[in-house]
Amino acid sequence: MKKNLLLLSMLFALPLFFTACNKDTQDPADDTEITTSEDVLTAQDLIEDTQEEIDYELENRDPEDDCPIITVDPNDGTYPRTITIDYGIEGCEGWNGRIRKGIILITVTDTMINEGAMRTVEFVNFSVDDVQIAGTKTFTNNGLNADGQLVFTRVVSDASLTFPNGDVAEWNATQTLTLIEGAGTPQRFDDVMQIEGGSNGVNRHGKAFTSEITEPLIKPRACPWIVSGIRTVNVNDHTWTLDYGDGECNKVATLTRPDGTTKVVLIRRWW
Repeated sequence: MKKNLLLLSMLFALPLFFTACNKDTQDPADDTEITTSEDVLTAQDLIEDTQEEIDYELENRDPEDDCPIITVDPNDGTYPRTITIDYGIEGCEGWNGRIRKGIILITVTDTMINEGAMRTVEFVNFSVDDVQIAGTKTFTNNGLNADGQLVFTRVVSDASLTFPNGDVAEWNATQTLTLIEGAGTPQRFDDVMQIEGGSNGVNRHGKAFTSEITEPLIKPRACPWIVSGIRTVNVNDHTWTLDYGDGECNKVATLTRPDGTTKVVLIRRWW
């Protein structure tokens, strides 16, 4: 009887032993790479999403839509003006299928087509697909570059992403956006933005990171995701790259480690 009990105890202990071994042998750098990459990709994605959503609601909104509710003060065509986009507590499903809740507050100094115009965006209990977004974003029209393209500066300050499980990631960024296609048409669906610049923050596991765009990111309005470009990410002098692809419209990026090995990481909705 004692022998049988001892045998059963050993059998039950084996899975625990192997689980402990797996944890001991798991590379902590791998977890940092994946977690930080997901946070960087998600932060960039949500910033692009809110910018395009604001443009849509202010310029291309279907007049029959009853959600969100938009108010303008003063509503007499003058500037500066404050615009409130209220998605309510229950939220609204947007034109691109994402569920938004809460309020976006926008202060605009002039119509954004004019050089020097500035748009300041703040979020009040606002979320996209259950990720709570906080912080401030300013968007400034810098006029035309030497090639006759519109150039904007975007500064994201004290942004945070709170995921459904309570984890929080922080993000700051200063980026230059150039409208490289679509300026000659009134609609925005054919617009293509080129994005350059850097960012920094803290991932949801408390690791500080920096990120730099080394090959401009390309974001067509016709695709929900950034379709190409490369950025580096650095945590504690450990650096890897994230490649958004070769132009195909999909929601994945490729993480390449210093040793050349790769892993596919989701740009959107991994949580």
